[in-house]
Parts: sequence; structure tokens; C-alpha cells
Amino acid sequence: MGEPQVIYLFDRSKHNLFMYPALLEDGQAMPDNATTVVCPNGLFDPCFDEAAQTWNGISQEEWEAKHPQHPAEPTDQQKHDAQTQIQLAQLMQQNKEQATLNARLTIDIATLKKQVAGDTKVAQ
Repeated sequence: MGEPQVIYLFDRSKHNLFMYPALLEDGQAMPDNATTVVCPNGLFDPCFDEAAQTWNGISQEEWEAKHPQHPAEPTDQQKHDAQTQIQLAQLMQQNKEQATLNARLTIDIATLKKQVAGDTKVAQ
């Protein structure tokens, strides 16, 4: 039994655009939209030229020009969620500051109570 052979499938309805590699088992017939010619790395949008038995493609720069990247604009919901997270962080900070203030005031009240209690005992 022979080794499976790598074949490269292309889409005839899209100018022989490369689809994917596949394995052809021993005894299987090769599909008419496949070749054993290796599709080289570095080609963008590779297409198979059946007459020349070669793969042709475009450069990365050409591909990037054809497919410009547009930064995703956040949705209104994402903007609202971000604003809510900011407000939550601010409220958490205020809550922490308030807890610190409450602790200081509790200590001050306890100190004043001791002073008042001490002054009352001295006066009696």
C-alpha cells in the first residue's frame, strides 16, 4: 500500500482560488479541481493556473490594500457599559473613603466619650 498523497484543492467558480490541502489515499481518484503542485507559502489569494501548472497570487501589501483594516467602533451598548464601569469604580473608591472616614469618626467619638466620662468623675 502506498503513502497518502497531499493534494491541493481549488475552487473553479472563484478563478481557481485555493481552498485547502487534502490527503488522497492510495487508489482514490484525484478530483478534477485538485493538483499535486504544492501551493507555496507567502502567496495571498493563491489561484491555480491549470495551463501553466503553477500557483499565482498577490503580495501581502497588495492583499492589505484590497482588504483595509478598519478599527472597530464600539457600539452604543459597549460605550454605555464602559461608562457604567467607570461610575462603579468611582463609587467603590468613594465607599472606601467613606469607610475610612467612618472609622476615624468612631475612634474620635470613643475618645471624646472617655474624656467626658473622665471629666464627669473628676467633677464629682
